[in-house]
Amino acid sequence: MKYQQRLQVAVRERLRKLMTAPFSSAGHEVHLAVTWINSQPALTGLLEEAARAEPDLDYDRFRAGLDGDMQFIWCSRTEEGRATLIWRLIQDTAKDEAANPSSGWRIASGYSNKRNIQDSWREFAEDILQPFFDYLSERVGAESSILHTLERYRTRIEWFDRDELHTRFEADRPNGEEVYNLDLQRFLFLEGDHITHAKPRSASGEADLIGDLDGRDPLVCDGKIFDGQGRGKGYLVKGVHQIIKYAHDYGQHTAYLVIYNITDKLLDLPTDGTPGAWPPYTELTGVRVYFIHVRVLPPTTTASKAGKATRVTLTKDDLTNPDTT
Repeated sequence: MKYQQRLQVAVRERLRKLMTAPFSSAGHEVHLAVTWINSQPALTGLLEEAARAEPDLDYDRFRAGLDGDMQFIWCSRTEEGRATLIWRLIQDTAKDEAANPSSGWRIASGYSNKRNIQDSWREFAEDILQPFFDYLSERVGAESSILHTLERYRTRIEWFDRDELHTRFEADRPNGEEVYNLDLQRFLFLEGDHITHAKPRSASGEADLIGDLDGRDPLVCDGKIFDGQGRGKGYLVKGVHQIIKYAHDYGQHTAYLVIYNITDKLLDLPTDGTPGAWPPYTELTGVRVYFIHVRVLPPTTTASKAGKATRVTLTKDDLTNPDTT
């Protein structure tokens, strides 16, 4: 949560710097903002996801409206689409600034009718740039909140409740996966205020957990057991493709797969993000799937006596070619 809050504060600070910048250095301030955003994986991930919402945006029409060549209109129909248009605009402005330091205030002058250049820049920043930073701040809050809640769930299980849940799992192995999913459902509601429903029906079947079905932004979250045998790599691959179908059914671009590892094996998961960063994720057919790996098997000995653990690796190729897994 602290990371989320710091990032939100930093996003707002970038907007403040842009809105208060002297018009003569506006282009340079845009360049600094773009450089900073590109250094934040959480933000670039959100923008990559946003770009998939409206792939056929008419950027040229949007830009012509800003230049005063045509009446200005937003050529988007979603907040994601609007953010995508603005992101491309400020990237273009940052690129042009190196050769033309006046690029920032000149585009503002084309948009605004105010005679004072500083006033034109302020109006441009409020009308055009601010919605972009508002979008980033809101999305950081929403997505980071879910990931933070899932990270706390993983920690709670591995540190405190592993023995109790495993006992319940062993008492009802045929429905053992449901033991963990019901526990996750309860945690999401109590700790993250994510209202979930167990096994709702969608066009692709039944997801274990779908949150906020009546709201604008359903939470697509599925939990799968990994036992290294009948529910091994192939079972996880099937789970990934199932959750992607659920995301498509509900018009979502983000999903979360919680993996309950009931073995002593080390599970290596693929990532399209920064190696070693948590959580790993993969992107397939327009959906980003986050992997939340939870070690649910209670230790039977101390780490010093356990010996070298077997490593199981799930690759991106396994996911894209499920028939070979």
